[in-house]
Amino acid sequence: MNRKRVNKLICVFCVLLFFLTGLSLLVGKYPISMQEIVKIFTGQEVDKATYDVFMTLRLPRTFMAVLTGVGLSLAGYIYQLLFKNILASPDIIGVASGANAGAALGIVIMGAGSVLVPIYAFFGGILAVLLVMLFANNSHRNSLASIVLSGIVISAMAEAAIMILKLFADPNSELAPLEYWAMGGLSAITASKVLWVLPFFLPGMLVLFLVRYQITILGLSNEEASALGVRVKVIRSVVLAATTVIVSAIVSVTGLVTFIGLVAPHGARMLTQKSNLQTAALSCILGGILMILADCASRGFFDIEIPISILTSFIGAPFLVILMIKRRGWRFY
Repeated sequence: MNRKRVNKLICVFCVLLFFLTGLSLLVGKYPISMQEIVKIFTGQEVDKATYDVFMTLRLPRTFMAVLTGVGLSLAGYIYQLLFKNILASPDIIGVASGANAGAALGIVIMGAGSVLVPIYAFFGGILAVLLVMLFANNSHRNSLASIVLSGIVISAMAEAAIMILKLFADPNSELAPLEYWAMGGLSAITASKVLWVLPFFLPGMLVLFLVRYQITILGLSNEEASALGVRVKVIRSVVLAATTVIVSAIVSVTGLVTFIGLVAPHGARMLTQKSNLQTAALSCILGGILMILADCASRGFFDIEIPISILTSFIGAPFLVILMIKRRGWRFY
């Protein structure tokens, strides 16, 4: 697909994302009309309960859904490009498992309702990746394979730690929150949690934007990238650090959200048949759309709120089957 057609496609999906974001503001157990939303944004007087629900719950939740979709999709795209692996996702270097272990530790030590749980989850993800990079750098060959294998090891260790914590968790007050956090969701998102994520999300995105051309070149072999003037080890470390910060910040407040970082990048590649900056942008938009749809479904179609990873898994699993049947050997450059 040529550049102009891809740009038009990006514009179409941007409009769709904008429309679905507006629709998401209307969906929920507490009814809020479009007229009331317009009044809130224009500073007109509305019912206090409506204003409080919209500003403290509905708007932060919708905004966080978009941030989650964009951040996880971009992370998945970068991991797939960096590791030249079409199944790469935030799990591949232990970010998600580390955050899960950190959250589990926070719930057991501090209690399920503690505001410190996201902090434990955030540093759990960061620590997992630091250990992965430490193991990879001390291997005989500092290669992509070493990073992937180290990620598998750290993920296994994190899962073992989680099982131990579940064994000692209070079954009446801690075990259920441990399981629910692992399923992911946006039900507990408030304005304060969005403000917790933004100081990590925005700088991470800025770093990735500044090295966007080098990221694309990293899709080539190490020798080719070095020949084009890219300091492979340095740029790879910077990209992994920025991506880890973004993913850790997101999952520290949402819990584990599966398949978004895997499905959206592949969806973008299926549409463009390329891996470039336009495809990365389209991946972010598709991720936002998928998260908004999943969030609306989780709180709008059932009497109880469904954990969001259940819905994203229902989207992602059939997509993987289609991918296995129709894949044509995409290139990562």
